[in-house]
Amino acid sequence: AFVRGRAEWCLSRQRPWGVPLPAFYHTVTGEPLLDSESIEHVASVVAERGADAWWELSTAELLPPSRAHQADQWARGTDTLDVWFDSGCSWAAMKARRQQGPCPISAGDAAGGGGAMSRAAGEGRAV
Repeated sequence: AFVRGRAEWCLSRQRPWGVPLPAFYHTVTGEPLLDSESIEHVASVVAERGADAWWELSTAELLPPSRAHQADQWARGTDTLDVWFDSGCSWAAMKARRQQGPCPISAGDAAGGGGAMSRAAGEGRAV
């Protein structure tokens, strides 16, 4: 009900940290670059080096090899996943690796629903 009844979602712009959205923006036109090639490349970099790679590596290193020579034309985005969605996805990823140890579960929060959404997203059920 909580997720289903929510008509709109937004990016998290209120925090300078978190799981980044792998979007690049053309420095002149502002046109986004968010295609399968760039997403797959960023995903492989993050799988190898962790999510902080988005903030630590150069744009040339984050762009797919076919576009690395255009690094001066692209700026990485600064938007991150919504904190509740991020929490739920993180919980689900950790649950899949349960053999490696206990999975953290988010507690309820002052805004209401965050912890419930985190747990439900991780369990693959509606809230």
